[in-house]
Amino acid sequence: MLAGSLPVGCMLTGCKGACGGMGTCGGTRQASCGLGDVRQTLAVADSIRVNHGVAYDDSLALAEAYDAFGRYRIVYPDDYARACYYYGRMLRNRGDYVSAMQAFISGTHAPYVQRVVPLPWFSNHAILGRIYSNMGTMCHRKNEFELSCQMYEQSSAQFLQAGDTISYFYALNAMALQLAEQKKHDETLVLLNDIEDNCSYSAVLNKIWETKAILYFNLAQYDSTIYSVKQLQARGNHESTGYVKEAQAFWELHQYDSAVYYAGIVLEHPAASEPDRYNMLYILSNNHSEKNIKHVQELSSERADIDKEILDPLHEQLALSVELLRQDLNKKPYSVNIGLLLFYLFFVGCVACGAFVLIKRHRQRSIDAIETKHQEVYDQLRVEIENNCKLLRKMQNIETELAWEQHQHVCEMADKHFHLLANKLRALDVLNEREIHLCILVMIGGFSDKQLANMLSYGTNSIRSIKLKTANKLGTTSSNLREFLIEKAVHGIEKLP
Repeated sequence: MLAGSLPVGCMLTGCKGACGGMGTCGGTRQASCGLGDVRQTLAVADSIRVNHGVAYDDSLALAEAYDAFGRYRIVYPDDYARACYYYGRMLRNRGDYVSAMQAFISGTHAPYVQRVVPLPWFSNHAILGRIYSNMGTMCHRKNEFELSCQMYEQSSAQFLQAGDTISYFYALNAMALQLAEQKKHDETLVLLNDIEDNCSYSAVLNKIWETKAILYFNLAQYDSTIYSVKQLQARGNHESTGYVKEAQAFWELHQYDSAVYYAGIVLEHPAASEPDRYNMLYILSNNHSEKNIKHVQELSSERADIDKEILDPLHEQLALSVELLRQDLNKKPYSVNIGLLLFYLFFVGCVACGAFVLIKRHRQRSIDAIETKHQEVYDQLRVEIENNCKLLRKMQNIETELAWEQHQHVCEMADKHFHLLANKLRALDVLNEREIHLCILVMIGGFSDKQLANMLSYGTNSIRSIKLKTANKLGTTSSNLREFLIEKAVHGIEKLP
């Protein structure tokens, strides 16, 4: 099921549609005009998720992103999967489990064309991991534990590919929880022990005790259930799930005072789910102690309201969403003519390869022609520079003409390339003026160390070390300095590190 399976077209024109029929958005913004706008919506949602903020709940913006990238899902599978995830999360938070499951299923199809041809440029395994995790949670709430375990197995595989180790271990613990709900004692403990041996995240390790409590309760090992919950609470975890199992375990052990005490904690817990509150109301309404007997009628009425207004619609929605998932999993993975598809792909591949080869050859010929032309120009410049160097070496009174005071005149007189080279060396800001003058003289060539010393006002014994120091600054060697300078005069000088 892809984008067309959800009625998102109407969502682009008003608030009610954008809320999945809930009518709770309150927004009046106009539809986005391009993919850049809706991609920004996904970027905002990503930022909020990464920084552990509240869920992004701009219903109309998410509907626009889902609808827009649904039309281009083959070209932008990564963006489409993200849009499916955030849109599905929003729908799930609003209680529209059927539409949420449709969005999640569409997200799992994002990396494929009709689930046949993998798209190699799709790599957002973290988003797929979260999609499968949400599907697993919805199946768990419908008590479809085997199906939920399959979803969490897929989720853990995606998180492992994404390198998200903490989410990977959370998914493994969720798999163990589904096994615990099926009373698979050995399989559950093997998986939990594997997590303990390889995981160092305290939050995940806390969850292990919660899973053990559920396992022992399902196996009617109530003392072990209470022990596991105590271990969980000793680690600072005070979520409602632990108190629920503790209350239920005490109730089964006929320790009613303790059961009522922990049931009261659950009812006052701000994050307790409605099913948990339902179970605790059952304990309180069936405890006929003097303290609670006057509240039995009131509690029974509240329990009936929860049953009618919340739990019945919830189970109906979850049942339909799980059925959608089952239908999708039972579909034949190849819903198109494979032979025709393969022939089409082969034909398109041949055309693409032929075009690629022709373009590559044409480009290479163009590059070769340009390089040949450049080399001809460089060769001409090199010959011109060498000829000018020869003329300078034949000059009479060369030492006087190339004296330090006449440096600028010498550069201009010798050759325009020398003048440009001097300016480029000066721009590097690593050589002083005498070292720049030395470079010009070395490039002209034919001077002894004594001549260079006289012209640069250095001592004869120190000219070699100065030449070596200059070469080091330019990133070359003393013996290769002249060739280096000629090359730079021809090709130009890039900035030194």
